[in-house]
Amino acid sequence: MVNYDITEASAVKGFPQFDLSSTESPAAWQPTKAAYDLSINNIPFFLRINNQDPYVRETAQYKKDQFDSSNEPGEQSLSGWWLRSQTSWHEGAGITYYEPGIENNVSHKFKDSRGVDIWNIGEVRMLPSVTYAYTGTNGINAAVGNNAGTDVLISGDSNGVLKRITLNGNSTASTANYVYTATSYPQGHNGSNFGFTSVTTSGGKYYATCSGAIHRGTVGTLDSDVVFAQHNGGNTGAFVKYAKGFVFFGENNVLNLLDTTQGNTNAHSGGFPGAKQYDARTHIDSTFVWNDVAGGQTNIYASGNAGNSGEIWKIGFDTSPTTANNGTLLPDMSSSTVNATLPDGEKINAIHHYLGYLIVGTSKGIRICPINVNGDLTLGPLLVETSYSVKGFTERGTYIYAATKAISSGNTNGILIRIDLSQPFEDGTFPYAYDLEYESAPNASECTEVYNVNDRLVMVIEEGGSAGELQVEHTTDHRTTGFLETGLIRYATVEPKFFKYIKVNGSGASNDTIGIYTTDSSGAYTAVDNIRPTDYGNDLPLVNIVGSQETLGIKFVFNNSSASTSDPVMTSYQLKSLPASKRQRLIQYPLSCFDVEMDRFNGSTGYVNSAYEKLSALEALEELGDVVSITDYRTNETYDGLIENVRFSNESSPDKNNNGYGGMLTVTVRKI
Repeated sequence: MVNYDITEASAVKGFPQFDLSSTESPAAWQPTKAAYDLSINNIPFFLRINNQDPYVRETAQYKKDQFDSSNEPGEQSLSGWWLRSQTSWHEGAGITYYEPGIENNVSHKFKDSRGVDIWNIGEVRMLPSVTYAYTGTNGINAAVGNNAGTDVLISGDSNGVLKRITLNGNSTASTANYVYTATSYPQGHNGSNFGFTSVTTSGGKYYATCSGAIHRGTVGTLDSDVVFAQHNGGNTGAFVKYAKGFVFFGENNVLNLLDTTQGNTNAHSGGFPGAKQYDARTHIDSTFVWNDVAGGQTNIYASGNAGNSGEIWKIGFDTSPTTANNGTLLPDMSSSTVNATLPDGEKINAIHHYLGYLIVGTSKGIRICPINVNGDLTLGPLLVETSYSVKGFTERGTYIYAATKAISSGNTNGILIRIDLSQPFEDGTFPYAYDLEYESAPNASECTEVYNVNDRLVMVIEEGGSAGELQVEHTTDHRTTGFLETGLIRYATVEPKFFKYIKVNGSGASNDTIGIYTTDSSGAYTAVDNIRPTDYGNDLPLVNIVGSQETLGIKFVFNNSSASTSDPVMTSYQLKSLPASKRQRLIQYPLSCFDVEMDRFNGSTGYVNSAYEKLSALEALEELGDVVSITDYRTNETYDGLIENVRFSNESSPDKNNNGYGGMLTVTVRKI
């Protein structure tokens, strides 16, 4: 390193000179004969401090004024605190970060929930519980019947017995066996040979497939007949489905449109009679398996899988009526075409048409597919991407309910997902949240089907891998516990924050509580408080949050002291935080900038034009905008900084041999 001596004489000008043109790397200037007070990247200066031009140190602004563009009034306009509030959750689950005004469609959304009803604008409250209704023998498949408005469910099992199940309020359902158990048939087969695999209804009639035939009967009466012999061998994968006035029967890669006007055949044996079907569609891939049918507004849709990939077919109608079906138009099976193909690795389990959409349950979640005027589908995005398959749907009001399972408190429970079709978002998604749940601990369970029976939801549950059962929405009782977890809050910046207070508003009985937990991006939870209604509206300190955090999520755990109420209710929360960014210092230096100057010991130094040269060198550093090295020789303080401002005031005029270029130089540096 070269140490420059500013007192070295210039052979040309006869004055001591400091070489400002050195290309050496910046280094702290080492004073020799002149007692300089300050150097900026090796440019030395004397301080010129007085009452009008003081030496000043102050804190730099570390947060900016924020314009209030949020839908939540006052979020960004209040001084001091950084605020984040939420007053409704009716747009559903599924977000990672809660950034209203920055990210689309998050103002009334959250991350996840269980056991709470979020669908009423401005509140979260407890969902209804479910009650046991019936346990089947070796499995259940079901369909809703319509018998003069009574609660009727038709259910089949693997022992070859169909049952009529009448719901008795909130108590165990009553059952009545239909008279046609498999052992009553003249062929002499026992019931275990003809387990039921699928049931559907047209309202007044039911159709059920067993492993050897298709049965038909009248809902609400103990009668039955074997409409079609299916085949000689057992088949556990066949299904029957009613759609738009027609009955479809799927068996492996063949989808049959049945002629239900044909007579009875009271036998399980024999091949499938071609005379008892209008038409059929045989998939070209022999490994393809049809699994569901849904009636749309102008078309019928059928689904199935080959390997690990699913297809949806559109079935139109004949252009002219046929006498075989009382002059009505028949579905044109032969002209059906593939209308949507799922990505590789995603299989279809169930389809359902409602309110102009085809809802698709897959091995990876749920897709909502809009239907255009020609009946063609647009494959929607994965609305709910789950770890478990979605296997069935029903509807109520503007909502779709999907049957699946999910992890709750470490256990796998059968659960419903509710989707609001009345609020489509611009990206093709819809609000959704987990809904009714069968809490099956310690056993694992799965909801395989769901039905709306007289405005009550009925869940078909498989528990612990054993016989299925029915769990029905309770008409009066509610969940005793549930939770809602917010998205991670970071105020649209990754800078650290001090999360200090949370305030909750709501209502409830005196013994109802809301547990408050915080979580960060790692997913670890920290308990904060367990509040009662008397704590609502108060700022609660987040005393367990140590130090600064980049993000924070809140988990509210609701505890209901009385099942007869849906309390506690939360109507809003507000989080208060402070920025935790490292504070920066602004230091203002009043400096002398003349050709010839004197240090504190009255030692003279300088030369003609040295003031202009130093000022030019300093301005060049400012224009470059790079970090400079500052050394204050009074305090031995050395630091890196950015030149924020340079202000020069020329205080003398040219006179004889003096060019008069000199004066007061004020430099403001941001210490970093």
